[in-house]
Amino acid sequence: MTGRKIKVLYTIPNFNTAGSGKALINVISRLDKNIFEPGICCRHEKGELFKAAEELNVPIYISYFTALMKPRFQAFRNILRLAQFFKKIKPDIIHSYNYSDDYSEGLACRLAGIKWIYTKKNMSWGSNAWNLRSKLANAIIPQNEEMVERFFKGSEKTELIPIGIDTDEFDDVKVDNSINNRYKLNCSFPVILTIANVISIKGIDFLIKGFSLALEDYKDAKLLIVGEDKTEYADELKKKVKEQNLEDRVIFTGKQNNIKPFFAAADIFILSSKKTGEGGPISILESMASGIITYGSDVPGIRDQFREFPDQLFESENPGAIANKIIQFVNMNEDRKNQIINNQKEFVKKHYSIENEVKRLEELYCDLLKR
Repeated sequence: MTGRKIKVLYTIPNFNTAGSGKALINVISRLDKNIFEPGICCRHEKGELFKAAEELNVPIYISYFTALMKPRFQAFRNILRLAQFFKKIKPDIIHSYNYSDDYSEGLACRLAGIKWIYTKKNMSWGSNAWNLRSKLANAIIPQNEEMVERFFKGSEKTELIPIGIDTDEFDDVKVDNSINNRYKLNCSFPVILTIANVISIKGIDFLIKGFSLALEDYKDAKLLIVGEDKTEYADELKKKVKEQNLEDRVIFTGKQNNIKPFFAAADIFILSSKKTGEGGPISILESMASGIITYGSDVPGIRDQFREFPDQLFESENPGAIANKIIQFVNMNEDRKNQIINNQKEFVKKHYSIENEVKRLEELYCDLLKR
């Protein structure tokens, strides 16, 4: 590689979702451009974060980077076409931020003679396609310890690199009075926040049940659910909330472009994911960095992020355990609260900063090309 930069092409389906898209933008914006030449391939130009991707001033290719594998007699032709597309771009490495079990991308990279990496974000497996995807990869980036043990034990391809955040961005979140006024939070305590797309795996039904139990003792409490709520699951939850006359207490805000004011408005953050687990939820890290006390269900991915705060974990899918954490917070004295907040901030800066993630990715790319 002497004399030229290392070309890394990042593939991602779209920039519709804040988590994956923002994570990729954070990485590319901080790569050492004296050594690396990044590019992006995504399927379309939609999504609120696409403009932010354009502002990176790197090549963006609007194209499918996977191929249909059925019917089988067409699969080989599809893979050849994809391999030719990759050859035209001529990257040294393709790093896949596509979190599905697709393996056509890896197969095309093999045919094109390009090193291929994928990041394993979620705890799904179950299909043989994941095994094929892993065999084709030159390197695999799991995002938590339990992924390594469960899916890649003994593999020499894995490099555990947890997702990182810009800790400075959340170090001093500002109160937005319009948020407090819109949701009538000024006389509410405690204000409980969760940030997640309203889908079943997030366990928001258990969070609402736990909140309603705590509401018996704390009549002024409110629960803010921030995230995409145009789902059947969300509709069911809203119906139940209405039936229980909790509409003024349980508030679905829908998807929000700027989540930082919600951290400033909240007293507690809770992520109540189900037992399936998570890869490495960014919202927990952002919450800790924002300076509010954070709780999470004791499941893969979340467990990693609370390894220094085991008392802030609760049994997944257990409303009573969630209610107990709310009560625990309310009864906590101010000195203890401040201690936890400071410890959370230091923990995120030490273990989950974007600078750490980018440094380790750069080392992996260079090492991969030396092998």
